[in-house]
Amino acid sequence: MKAFEAFTAASEQLQQRYEALQAQLGRLQNELETVIQAVPFALWVLDEHGRPRFTNRPQGLDGAFLDGPAPWEAGSPSGLRHFRSPDGRDRYYELEQRPTQEGRIVILRDVTEAHLRAQQANREERLQAMGLMAAELAHEIRNPLGSLSLFAGMLVEDLAPQPAQLELAQRIQEGVQRLNVLVSNTLTFSRDLAPKPEALALHAFWEDARQAANLPEGIGWINRVPDQATWMADPGLLRQVAVNLLQNAQRAMEDGPAPSLTLEARAERVDGKPHWHLVLSDTGRGIPAEALSRIFDPFFSTFGGGTGLGLAVSHRILQAHGGLIHLESQENVGTKVHLRLPSAG
Repeated sequence: MKAFEAFTAASEQLQQRYEALQAQLGRLQNELETVIQAVPFALWVLDEHGRPRFTNRPQGLDGAFLDGPAPWEAGSPSGLRHFRSPDGRDRYYELEQRPTQEGRIVILRDVTEAHLRAQQANREERLQAMGLMAAELAHEIRNPLGSLSLFAGMLVEDLAPQPAQLELAQRIQEGVQRLNVLVSNTLTFSRDLAPKPEALALHAFWEDARQAANLPEGIGWINRVPDQATWMADPGLLRQVAVNLLQNAQRAMEDGPAPSLTLEARAERVDGKPHWHLVLSDTGRGIPAEALSRIFDPFFSTFGGGTGLGLAVSHRILQAHGGLIHLESQENVGTKVHLRLPSAG
C-alpha cells in the first residue's frame, strides 16, 4: 500500500509537471507564432514532399513572379526574384532556402529599396566616368565647331543670290547648330550639379511642366497628385527633368491609339524621413527589355535622331537631390517613370 501510495503521488507530480510543460509549450508556441507573424518577411515551412506545413502568409502574395515558380513551389530558384503586382508595380525579393530534417524552410525578404539604390549607384559611377570623357571631347570639339559656325554663317550671307548653293550652305549651318546643341548638352551632363532646393507643390508644378512641354491637345492628361504633395527640390533642375520625361512620353505615344498620361503620387518614409513617390504613366509603345537596362546611358536612345542625354541628365539631377528614378515598361502597353524625392513638409 505504501508503494502504491508513493507511486500514485509520483504519478500525480509527473502529471502536474506534464500539464505545466504543456501550458508553457503552448505559451511559447503562441509567442513564436506572434513573432513569426510580425517579422517583415514571408516564411514557409515545407515538408519532405514540398507541401506547406506552416506560413505567415496564408493568403499568398498578390501578383506573380516573372522569373520562375513561386517560392513555395518545386523548382523555385534562390537569390534575387522579380515580382510584379496586379497594378503593374515591380518589386524585388531575396529568396533563401534552408533544409531541415523533414523538408525545408523558405524565407522571402523584400529588398526592392536596396536593389533600386544599388542600381542607381552603379549607374552613377558609370555616368561619372562617361561624363569625364564626354567633357574632354566636348571641349576639344567646341573650338573648331565655333569656327565652322562662323564660316557657315558667312557662307550663307555670300550665297544669298544663288538659291541652289544657298540651300547647301544652310544645310551645313543646320548641321553645325545640331552639333553645337549636342556639345552643350554634353557639357551640361558632365558638369557638377549644385541644387538650390525649395518647396514645390507637385500638382501645380506638373501642370506648369505640361505647358512648358507643349503637349498636343489630343493627349489625355490625368493629374491625380494630391494637393498636399510636395518636393524639396531645385525648381529649375526638376523642370528640366519633367519636360524631358513628358516629351519622351509624347514621342513614345505618336501614332498610337488613345494617347494618355497619368500622374499619381503617394507618401512614403525612407530612412525615417518623409518622401513623395510620383509615377508618370503613358500609353506608348513601351521599351524593349534589352534596351531598358541601357536607358540611362549617355547617347543611347530608343528614338531615331535623339541625343540620348535626356534621361542621363535626369538621373544625375535626381541623384544630386538624394532622390530615386527608375522605369518600368512593357512593350505595346506603356511605360511608368518612378520619381521619389524628399518632401518639403
